[in-house]
Amino acid sequence: MTAPASNDRKLRVALLYRYGVHDHKELYPIIPEVLRQLGRQCEALYMGPNRRRAGIQYRFPGVSYRFLPFTVNRASTFDKITKALLWYACLPFVAFFFRFVWRADLIWIDESSLPAQGRLMQMISGRPLAITVCDFFLSIYSEKISWLRPWGIWLNAIDQKSWLKAAGLFTRSESLRRYLLARGVSPERVVVARDAVLPDLFVPGDAAALRRKLGFGDADVVLCHHGILHPNKGILRVVRWMLPIMKSDPHLKLLIIGGGPDLEPLRELVRKNQLQNQIILTGWLASHAEVNAHLNAADIGLVMRVGQSSDHFHVTGALIHSMMCALPVLACRLEDIQEIVTEGQEGVLFDPDSAGEFLQKLDVLKQNAARRREMGQKGRTKALAEFNPEHIAKQTVETLIRFARRGRP
Repeated sequence: MTAPASNDRKLRVALLYRYGVHDHKELYPIIPEVLRQLGRQCEALYMGPNRRRAGIQYRFPGVSYRFLPFTVNRASTFDKITKALLWYACLPFVAFFFRFVWRADLIWIDESSLPAQGRLMQMISGRPLAITVCDFFLSIYSEKISWLRPWGIWLNAIDQKSWLKAAGLFTRSESLRRYLLARGVSPERVVVARDAVLPDLFVPGDAAALRRKLGFGDADVVLCHHGILHPNKGILRVVRWMLPIMKSDPHLKLLIIGGGPDLEPLRELVRKNQLQNQIILTGWLASHAEVNAHLNAADIGLVMRVGQSSDHFHVTGALIHSMMCALPVLACRLEDIQEIVTEGQEGVLFDPDSAGEFLQKLDVLKQNAARRREMGQKGRTKALAEFNPEHIAKQTVETLIRFARRGRP
């Protein structure tokens, strides 16, 4: 009796994520559904850090887990950096496992902010690779720090080689797809799969009690930003733009949700200008429910990036969540954002380098509550269609299966 040919067995698809399945689900909530659907059609294996053995929450037929012996605290910059180095140290062993033990037909790395990890996995595992290309984290620093630029150019060249050799690539925006095609990636190997938001995760709601608790009155107009307070988000820049008008208009308020390197400088700026009653800094909030409630306590969603080259490729969560909560958005004019927001429809756009245009567009929204409500409703309708989790999960699984079949000998 002869052994079955290798292409008679089920496809094997592996998922790698450097924060682990719990945080993966927090950042991309369709992951459990993707795993469930993959388990029906093939053998799926998820590998990542072990955070409270979070994989046991997502037990599906056909899906198994391998946990790496560390956790990552995404709220800590130091922890993220040290654990990123540990992730790199683990990758060769993971690659050997997929090459000789589990023999994956496709490995999917659903994150691209760490340079060269895809190429390292390709070279050692010898297995077909799919990569989600969505963020060029190193460029945030290399574009500003001269001694890092040669390293940035070199590592970007390594990543470009991994894209050209990949079985397939996912992006979150059409602008990034165009960028990849311009660098020689064939069109059939690049798929735009939007970020997905569960429809009951961020929803409009009555937050009158929370507004009062935060010190906001009925006549106040509250602008809200949420996310990691990293310098490339430009929140310090926005606060400095707003200082003069906030001092002259006590009804203009700013709610900033999140933590990160810019939190302490923001606190110092607020203290120095004695605006503690107008600029509220919540720090990290423990759950999506808390973030949702605070968004509903606002009148306008602020979406800001400083306008570096990679900012044009990433559809930020601040945009998606604000739209899902039916907030009109005041958003920087970047290519990816313009794919979602039409000027005057779901919100208004401004040049991230222009204080004058920012303040003028803020005044447009501040003066007209009825228009804000209309824009907010249009934004939620657009978000429900554009970031539909059922459609995106199905698209993702079908694409992974197609990439795996293409790579199988």
